[in-house]
Amino acid sequence: MSRVVRAAVRAAVVSVVAVAPWGCRERGPAPRSEREAADAAAIPSEPSGAADPAVAAAVGSVLESARHPWLRWPDLADVAAALGELYAGEPDQLVWFAGDRPYSTLAGAVDALARAHERGLLPEDYDAERIGAEWARLRSGATMSGADRALFDVAVTVGVLREMEAVSVGRVDPRTLDWGYDVAPRKLDRPAVVRRARGGEGIPSTLDALEPSFPHYRRNEQTLARYRSLAAGGKPAPVPELAKGRKKVEPGQSWAGVPELEARLRRVGDLPADAPAPALDADGVPLYEGALVDAVRRFQQRHVLDADGIIGSGTIGALNVPLAHRVRQIELALERGRWLPSLSDRRTVFVNVPLFRLWATDPARGEEPLRMRVVVGKSLGHHTPLFVGEMAYVVFRPYWNPPYSITVKELVPHARRDPSYLEREDLEIVASGDDNAVAFPPTPENLDAVVAGRLQIRQKPGPKNSLGLVKFIFPNAESVYMHGTPAPQLFSRTRRDFSHGCIRLEKPAALAEWVLRDDPRWTGERIEAAMAGERPIRVNLKEPLTVVLYYDTVHVNSEGVVHFANDIYGDDDALDRALARGYPYPRVAGKGGPGRTGDPPGP
Repeated sequence: MSRVVRAAVRAAVVSVVAVAPWGCRERGPAPRSEREAADAAAIPSEPSGAADPAVAAAVGSVLESARHPWLRWPDLADVAAALGELYAGEPDQLVWFAGDRPYSTLAGAVDALARAHERGLLPEDYDAERIGAEWARLRSGATMSGADRALFDVAVTVGVLREMEAVSVGRVDPRTLDWGYDVAPRKLDRPAVVRRARGGEGIPSTLDALEPSFPHYRRNEQTLARYRSLAAGGKPAPVPELAKGRKKVEPGQSWAGVPELEARLRRVGDLPADAPAPALDADGVPLYEGALVDAVRRFQQRHVLDADGIIGSGTIGALNVPLAHRVRQIELALERGRWLPSLSDRRTVFVNVPLFRLWATDPARGEEPLRMRVVVGKSLGHHTPLFVGEMAYVVFRPYWNPPYSITVKELVPHARRDPSYLEREDLEIVASGDDNAVAFPPTPENLDAVVAGRLQIRQKPGPKNSLGLVKFIFPNAESVYMHGTPAPQLFSRTRRDFSHGCIRLEKPAALAEWVLRDDPRWTGERIEAAMAGERPIRVNLKEPLTVVLYYDTVHVNSEGVVHFANDIYGDDDALDRALARGYPYPRVAGKGGPGRTGDPPGP
């Protein structure tokens, strides 16, 4: 939006606010008497008699064709039903006017479209500039024909309807991207909400109420404003690539790229503003040392890099990612946040796949008591599926029953080449999953029976078991679960996509203690004893807890530290392409479950 148009819109908003305040994001609830007065002022008297023929014709044409002649996204299939219901209830065929008198809440509606970027949306998707210009022209006293008023009125309504839907359930249906999130049941009675907002609540405060309220979302929204401001400050000079033959810069070494490095780190806040300027070596080349090394470590830790303070190509590449790209990552995270169900005050386990991290949260107690590293599915062919589930039970000393794909592609070929392989890896051939099932020898005939599906291979409980000493089950169509691992050394890696799809836990005993903390029988000592026992033990949770497997390449933790990750599965690119298609976005009919399909994942 141009400065002139934006200024005109703001002036128009101020003039109307003087008559009847409308809600804004910083404003608290008005006293009841003030709200009642504002509500009364917001509702002009509807004219009697038939609608202006020009208005009726223009509105009728838009509704009948389900197209608007000057909107960026003119196809109104996504809002046609809501528009029909709204305009059918207006004697003058206008939602935001009573005849030629605008409702005072129209100013807030226009401004909410112009400020859609604050919610991670694009104002141009809602034609905010054109609408703002028309509104400024009307407020200046210019004459507007009935047809023009009608098209303006419908444009505002379309923008409001779309923005309401966007902030409440997102624009893209997650199931179209193979996410097992189903937003279809969360239907919003948009006509009723629009009428209520028009009558006094105001569109800005209505949108505030429709947005997700959980902390991850709110922190992302605040971070978006900060990174937009950083990006608006211009592009700092890129950190130069290392000279040919030089692979790294270590603390204490000289490097000509220090000034650009220093500028980048100051811009994003990893280097304090009062940090001293780098010293120079005998040849006048800046030294990489002191506060600058500490700042690089902070930056590396926030960007899923080895936080060793050594500058290599990976660190330089992350430093040179444009701030506009970081803004886009935050916008995509906000879109995904709108797909989540209302988490209310339930305990929840979140796993952010590209960040390789788990968080346990307890909103009722106001705490985030547990964090740990995780290993997730490989980026090539073994993605961890993304969905919301309910953890139902825990199994100590579990058997591992490999999925058929792993059995025939990996285990059977090993066993054919080396008859001692199964015994060495604590694997056995059985006819059923019963704990007391009889084991069969690994003869060629029995291996053929495994491939044919008449027998199966499983791994016995114990320290070699691929699931470690405990697994956490949240039943789902993908057969994904969380579990321990006999290979804890993988948690020292920065990038941790090594599994066949399941989630390996850095601290499984700690998660078990937190999950079972409401059951006094399951103390830390008993949990350790169960993990060291001889037989599997299943423990049902007294109350299921929510498990959210999600994918965000940005995460703001409860301390306000901003982390960025690489798009290892390409989901950011896929969502970006889907959003570029614009309105109306496709929806999946019916109820959806986890979207990615194929063989069940392994550990």
